Amino acid sequence: MTTPGSGSFIEGLKSFLVWVAGALAGITAILYTCGYLVTRSHLAMLGLYGLVDFGADHFLQEGAKFAITIAYMALRPLLSVVVLLGLVVLSARAIGLALGQRDGGWLEGKMGKVSALVSPESRRKLAYLLCLGALLTHATYAFDSFESPLKVANLLYADPSVARPGSLDALVLAGERGRLHGHFEGLLWGTVLAGVLMLAAWRTLGAGSSRTLQSLQMLPFGVTLALYMVTLPMDYGVLVRSVHYGAVSFTSEPGALPVGGNLYLLDKKSDGFVVWDKSTRRVIWVPASKIQRAELRAVEPLFTKGVKP
Repeated sequence: MTTPGSGSFIEGLKSFLVWVAGALAGITAILYTCGYLVTRSHLAMLGLYGLVDFGADHFLQEGAKFAITIAYMALRPLLSVVVLLGLVVLSARAIGLALGQRDGGWLEGKMGKVSALVSPESRRKLAYLLCLGALLTHATYAFDSFESPLKVANLLYADPSVARPGSLDALVLAGERGRLHGHFEGLLWGTVLAGVLMLAAWRTLGAGSSRTLQSLQMLPFGVTLALYMVTLPMDYGVLVRSVHYGAVSFTSEPGALPVGGNLYLLDKKSDGFVVWDKSTRRVIWVPASKIQRAELRAVEPLFTKGVKP
């Protein structure tokens, strides 16, 4: 026997659980996609794409790391900005009230006269054009910054001495993590700015406009933001993703392995190991059948610090 209202409670609970399951599935898909893009660009940077394979768990982990990193990068300064804006708004409100009381509403009257000269439709059009101009100006300079990390490739086989000074290749090879993080933060805030401009432009659209016209007006903002959001995790794989790997040594029968001693473990499979020989800048496949013992000594950066950036 069910009590009155129990059916609606059960239906509400079912709806909530379905919503939670859908939300978790969506979040998982987003993290997986971001993790795949991060890993794909990181392997391309090293020159390992197609040589190293990872599973779904790895992509989810990398996606979660990416999400947490950008959240920390964005939230820390945003909190300060929100507090500052709150103080500015409160101060402006207090000044406005003081002037209104002293001058009998003189300021409000002047502002009302100015507003009457410009129609609401004209203000909306002007605001939209300002948002569009800001977007185009920003994109003109930002696209190169988003694209440049994707050009960094095959660093495991490159000679550090021939890297162009000041280039991203040189910064990665020199271990300049601070400057690389700074470059990525600039890209992150560029993405945030594109989102803010898109939201502001959406707010300027008139209620009487057709859906087709609104879609065309929002198209530049949507395309730009989508490009930024897809490129951002790939840039993360180059600029922020750690290049620290395990230094490994193998024990085998004499002459069984034609490898040196300066080895880094890139991937471990059931039938062998993928390692990088730092001294010769070669990626080597080491069959497990020839290994008697494998020892992981430490986790170290692949590239030596001190290379001129």
